[in-house]
Amino acid sequence: MTSRSTASRRGASKSSGPRKKNKVNIPGWVWLFTGLVLGFFIAFLMGLTPKAVDVHSAAGHNPGQAVSTGNDINKPVFDFYTLLPESEVSISSELPSESPKVSGQPKASSALESGKANKQYLLQAGSFRNEKDAERLRAQLLLEGLEPKVERVMVGAGESWYRVQLGPFSDRQSLQSTQRVLASKKIDTLLLQVK
Repeated sequence: MTSRSTASRRGASKSSGPRKKNKVNIPGWVWLFTGLVLGFFIAFLMGLTPKAVDVHSAAGHNPGQAVSTGNDINKPVFDFYTLLPESEVSISSELPSESPKVSGQPKASSALESGKANKQYLLQAGSFRNEKDAERLRAQLLLEGLEPKVERVMVGAGESWYRVQLGPFSDRQSLQSTQRVLASKKIDTLLLQVK
């Protein structure tokens, strides 16, 4: 009997014993993190859907009138659509024309008029933070037969800018010919009046 009992125990243990499964235990923090990420993703998708408008409140409005959703209070207001056209400044690239003299004015005011005719103008071809860039433009303009100068200007909190200027011009013809040369080289200019 002993041989039978040992044989039955061996066979019984093989067939009726618990089997080992290859089960992987995932820590709880991984499940928590996955749930949070999935929740945030669903909330994000819900935020992308358009808001529904109450049908009852929309029925009371005219068809051409926009329906207020109650969020109008929090919407930003952009005033630049009205402010920009009001602040538009037109700049003429030509010299201002001389005003005609009236013979009935006293000599003091006619002297002022002649002083206005002698105003001088500068053309600014560029303004740079780096002196090398200003010198490069100056050299390019020298090759075109112009006489530019580089002026160092301190602005703001002690910051240096280098302006490339041409002139002063007292007559309109020389100013316009210089503007044509600069325009042919695709250099924008700024007309400045000498004070």
